[in-house]
Amino acid sequence: MPRMLVLTDSETAIGFRLAGVEVRETTSEEAQTDLEEIILSDKYGLVVVDEAFIDDPNRSSERAMRGRNLPVLLPMPSLAATFGEEADATEYMKKLVRDAIGFDVRME
Repeated sequence: MPRMLVLTDSETAIGFRLAGVEVRETTSEEAQTDLEEIILSDKYGLVVVDEAFIDDPNRSSERAMRGRNLPVLLPMPSLAATFGEEADATEYMKKLVRDAIGFDVRME
C-alpha cells in the first residue's frame, strides 16, 4: 500500500511527526534532488511538498514522473507564507493544542 510523505524543513517537520506523518527534511538546495529520489523510490502514493522549496513540484518533476501515476505531488504553503512576518506561529499552535486537549502545553 502506498504511503504518504511530507517534504519540508525541520521546523515544519515537527508538527507533521507529532501527527504521525512520515517526513523527510530538506533544504532549498537539496529539495529538487530529494523529490526526484522520492519519486523514483516507488514507495509513496502522496508526497506533500513545501512550496518554500519548490513552487510547482509537478512541473519541476515532469521528467521523473514520466510514465508514472504515483506519487501524487501536492504543494503545501510554507509556514512563512501562511503566517507572514508579523503573525506568531507558536501562539497559533498553542491555541490548536489547547482547543484539542483542553489545556496549555509549554513550547520552548
